[in-house]
Amino acid sequence: MYLTRSWQRRGPAAVDVPWLLLSLLVTSAVAAADALLPPEPVLSGLLVVGPAVACARLDIRRTSLVCGYALLLALGLGFLNDRIGSVDHMLRLAVLLIGSGLTLFLAHSRTIREESLATVARMAQHAILQPFSARVGGVDIAIRYRSADRDALVGGDLFDVANTAYGVRVLIGDARGKGLSSTVTAAAALRAFRNAAYTEPTAAAVTGSVAAALTGRLPGEDFVTAAVAEFTHDRATVVNHGHHAPVLLGQRQPEFLLPPDTVPPLGLGLDGDPEPRRLRLAPGEAVLLYTDGLAEARDDAGEMFDVLAGCGKVPPDTAPDRALDLLLQQLDAHTGGERDDDVALVLCRPVLEEPPEDSATGPRAAGER
Repeated sequence: MYLTRSWQRRGPAAVDVPWLLLSLLVTSAVAAADALLPPEPVLSGLLVVGPAVACARLDIRRTSLVCGYALLLALGLGFLNDRIGSVDHMLRLAVLLIGSGLTLFLAHSRTIREESLATVARMAQHAILQPFSARVGGVDIAIRYRSADRDALVGGDLFDVANTAYGVRVLIGDARGKGLSSTVTAAAALRAFRNAAYTEPTAAAVTGSVAAALTGRLPGEDFVTAAVAEFTHDRATVVNHGHHAPVLLGQRQPEFLLPPDTVPPLGLGLDGDPEPRRLRLAPGEAVLLYTDGLAEARDDAGEMFDVLAGCGKVPPDTAPDRALDLLLQQLDAHTGGERDDDVALVLCRPVLEEPPEDSATGPRAAGER
């Protein structure tokens, strides 16, 4: 079983209603001008402009719809101007048919090219954001990812999970920038994390290794904000490098797991030794890691999404997958479905069916919460 990801994009042959309407409108405008203006000049030959506009964006089926509409208008103009069957009218129809055929060929070629690019993007997505089981090393994990670009599969947000001898380690991060540059930076950070997660003894050592791997090797002034959470039975350790503080979810009110100190993002060459945030988890408690797309999403009035309030509306015993779906529903209600940044959510809930053996010895140790 693999985790469900919320990919929201349009396929290359999806309907683009505004573009279709524009194509029909252009075709209608040419026909109206030809009908209303004096007999000379004849403008019906310009009806091919509508199909030309359509083939720039629409698939072959919808481009053919515009072509058929242009042909019907050309025939109608022939009857209106008493030119039907004349040599001049037949030549104009021939030009329109040839032009329409060319636009259909261009629409078909463009669609094939876009499908090929989409295949490459899917391969890149699987290479960068690898799927994994819903339960990893005794931790239930749910993932949701939305790209800011509806036509894109991969962006600058990154996440990964590693089941190591030191515990289950989870990375969440946000690469600076947009487009291909951020994707390259995200891939470099994931590669460094996968190299360090299985060998470094502590979560802080993992982020230190990632920082060393990225410093001086990223394009321009790129960097990565990141947080690594490590889970070992009922213990969790969070190391934060300039990223949004994870949220602790459970029976009580959600709370931010603020870092003890402030550490710069990865890759700037300013990386210090972060002090980890350590805590002991009770049965049913979970840790939510997320990116800017959640914390900085704004409504029409410019008000940012309240992460703690949103988490507080998710029932405590909700399954991780369902919990993230409910959180995204609240996000969509807040923004009206619009988004300006990628959204990545990782919810981690250790499976603690029985209370820890040392739970009777007293409350959590100082500094653990």
